[in-house]
Amino acid sequence: MTYKYYSSYFSACLCFLVLFVPGAHAQNRVTFPTDFDQMVMYGDYRRGPGGELAYSLKETLDIAKAGQPLPPGTTLVLEIYDDGALTSYFVMQKGEGWGLEVSEERRTGDWHFQQFGTDKQVRRTAIAERCESCHQGAATNDFMFTYDRMLSYAP
Repeated sequence: MTYKYYSSYFSACLCFLVLFVPGAHAQNRVTFPTDFDQMVMYGDYRRGPGGELAYSLKETLDIAKAGQPLPPGTTLVLEIYDDGALTSYFVMQKGEGWGLEVSEERRTGDWHFQQFGTDKQVRRTAIAERCESCHQGAATNDFMFTYDRMLSYAP
């Protein structure tokens, strides 16, 4: 996939993410990763003064490159930038059986999603449905849009 496709796709997802979506949802189990400072940046989706940077642990990248499924406990982080400044984080975490807490038509494997402010505190609790609807289109890549960047990561 091309950079332009990713930029457009992330922009569309981000637009959906900032909308408030009323309605009940399974408990969101995502927490901001305590090991974020150990994560490496494996994807750069900057465009103009905004964009996203994708992070994971090096071990996560090694698992993906080995062709193995990412295990429960995996955490991915997007830093979101606007006008050159960090504005928020989006975190995607995988937990054992977490998908069973979400209706089948909205399920994205065992992934849950959460937005955090720059203070790493939960910013919005009602974004999961929008994240799920966007990420369902990436089922062949374990519901990740950054999978190809994981595979091509070179330190």
